Amino acid sequence: MRIKISTASPDVLVGEALVLGFFSDERPPKGFCGFVDWRLNGMISAEIAAGRLSGAYLEKAACIFPERIPISRFLLFGLGGLYDLTYDKLYNAGYEMGRTVTGIGATELALPIPAAGRGHLQLPGITEALMTGLFDAWAHEPGRCPVTSLEIPAAADQTGDIRLGLDRSKQHVETADIEIWDPGEPIVAGDMDAAVPCT
Repeated sequence: MRIKISTASPDVLVGEALVLGFFSDERPPKGFCGFVDWRLNGMISAEIAAGRLSGAYLEKAACIFPERIPISRFLLFGLGGLYDLTYDKLYNAGYEMGRTVTGIGATELALPIPAAGRGHLQLPGITEALMTGLFDAWAHEPGRCPVTSLEIPAAADQTGDIRLGLDRSKQHVETADIEIWDPGEPIVAGDMDAAVPCT
């Protein structure tokens, strides 16, 4: 699997699916989810205000072909209260995200790290827990990773911590076929298209 940490504008995301974590005590949503909400003219905020979304832990919602962002669908995952978040909850959320992405058949994924720059948990630990859960879910897929490319949109000052968390998560999973590109590192044409075995 190819993982790219990206500092490019969220408006240029390319892929099948965007997965967004959001919190029950952040109204309106903040971080990357807040940006997507703004780009969608407050669609997420409106669903929260109408009581159709709450941000409760492991709550899920999907939207296909959202206008104004260049992806075919996005998934919202409730993470509960920001200050109730733990590394165990992040691991379990990552695992459920992995199962859900597999279930919808997505092969290209964008996943911003939830709570980056906010809350009481450290960004390397947040990344490690979430990604370990994600990789563990995919490790149960027979033969091949269902996702061939993963983009992690991030602010420039967060990329080092995210890279550290990714490197740590690789130590917990039974796969050596995870390649990580940092922002600005060139990707050879076709590299992001090749599927590699999970184990």
